[in-house]
This record gives sequence, structure tokens and C-alpha cells, in this order.
Amino acid sequence: MKVNSKMNKLIVAGAFAIVFLALFAQNAMAVNTTSGKPVNIQVGVWLVNVEKVDLSANSYRLDFYMWFRFNPSEISLGEVKDFEFINGAPTKYEVNVNELEGYLEYRVRGDFIETFDFSHYPFETHKLAVEIEHKNLDISNLVFEEDSSSNIDPDASVAGWELGGFQTSVTEHSYGEDTFSRFVFSVNLKRPGLSSFIKTVLPVAVITTISLLAFFMAPQNFAQRIALGVTTLLAATTFHLSLINGIPPTGYLTFADRMMLSVYTIFLYNLASSVYIMRLVDCKRTGEAFSFKKKALRLLPVLIIILLVIQVLL
Repeated sequence: MKVNSKMNKLIVAGAFAIVFLALFAQNAMAVNTTSGKPVNIQVGVWLVNVEKVDLSANSYRLDFYMWFRFNPSEISLGEVKDFEFINGAPTKYEVNVNELEGYLEYRVRGDFIETFDFSHYPFETHKLAVEIEHKNLDISNLVFEEDSSSNIDPDASVAGWELGGFQTSVTEHSYGEDTFSRFVFSVNLKRPGLSSFIKTVLPVAVITTISLLAFFMAPQNFAQRIALGVTTLLAATTFHLSLINGIPPTGYLTFADRMMLSVYTIFLYNLASSVYIMRLVDCKRTGEAFSFKKKALRLLPVLIIILLVIQVLL
């Protein structure tokens, strides 16, 4: 009986020892918060494609591979998996896991959100970024590092846009007293310059040029002059409305808005000159009407240059 009692005590003591060792091993695998030295984890990305860009919703859909390289003796696989996307909630699934070698890889696909800047629309460049942080471990426990093998697939493309400027970085983000390491990768989305010019600036330039043909009409044809100015003004206004429909409402002026304000100034100058010439003709002062038309035509290039300078300064 005494032998059995001793055996039972040994079994219980052994069980407690095994549990203790397991807990010790788990703590050793986890991040050591008392040493003051954070664990470094390399993060890499291979951007497969930009599937969709929704300017009105300030969102974009990305498809990419993301991997983590870590030291299994410093941090467990479960801790590495416990990260989150800051600017989106995409779907992800594991494609390669090797805990012994400290490697974890995901295939990620989903929508992300970024506030776009349209101040240079329609010649703007947008940055499509993805940001990740660990859910629980702050910068004193974990620091992300960039994997130099990160890149964008050469076949990646978006219809109507140019992709470029792929880059990765690691920053710090504070939530009150807590600061976390944040891994960020981004790619620049740019409108083709020639295509944007042909689709936006060229039509406005043509409409404005047609309206200015009124300066080459005789003062007696004031009805045709005013009709030409009003018709082209309506066309420019319609084009402006269709142009800004391609972006969400903004609380600031875009390049397109500033350009159209300059165009409206030229139209106002044209119509005001036509109305004044009409009054001179009605008063039988045809000579003065011819003289004023010549002066207004000479001042027109000065007005255009001033408006261009204002565009550059703004």
C-alpha cells in the first residue's frame, strides 16, 4: 500500500512537472517582455495585381502574397499570426507554413481604404497602401522589418492607369501611451499624361477657341457674337459637370475646377466685350465699336497669360 501511495505521489509530481515545463517552454517561445529587447520579424510582399479602383468610394482591391520570417526560438507561430490590417479587412489563407524554419505565407485579396487627394485631378497620382500591425505586441516587444525581396508583379496593371513607385516601409504608430510597429507597402497609381490632356484640357481649349472667334466678327453682327459666346459657355459648363462627376465631392478646388474658372473668366470677358460693342452699335458709334474690338483683342493674350500664371501659383 505504501508503495502504491508513493507511486501515486510520483505520478502526480511528474504530471505537475510536465505541465510546468510545458508552460515554461511556451513562455520561452513567446516574446520575452522582460528582457527589453523586441523580436524582429521580416515582412515581405509580392503584389500580384490591382483588380479594381473605386475613386468615388476611396477604395481599391488588391491581390498579393505576404510572408513573415521569424526566429521560432524567440516567438511562436501563433503570436506571428496574430496581426491585423489597419486600412481594410481582406480575406486571407495560408499557402505555406513552416514553424521549424520560421516561415509563414498568406495569399491576401480584398478591399482597402485610403483618402485620395484630387487637388491635381485629372493629372493626379494616388498611393494605394496596405498597413499591418500586431494586435497585442507593442514596439517594445515586436518590430517589423522590410524584406528586400518584396516587389510588384511585372504583369500587374489597371485599365486607364499607370502603376509604379512600389515601396515598403516600417513606421511607428501611437495609440495614446502604446506605440506599435507598422509595416506599410504601397504602389503609385497615375493617370497617363497624354490621355488625360486629350480627354480634358483639349476639349476645353477647343470650346474656348471657338467662342473667341467672336472677336473676328464685325461689330454689326453682335447677335451672332453673343449667340456664339452663350452657346460655347453652355457647352463648357456641361463638360465641366461631366468632368467632376468622375470623382467624389471635395471641399477644395481641383486642377479641373481651377482650369474651368479660368475658362469662365475668358467667357465673361468675351461676352462683356460683345455686349459693350452691341451698345456702341446701337448708339450709331460704329467707329468706336471697331476701335474697342481691336483693344479687347489685344488685351486678350494678356488676360490669358495672367490666368496661366495664377494656375501655376495655385
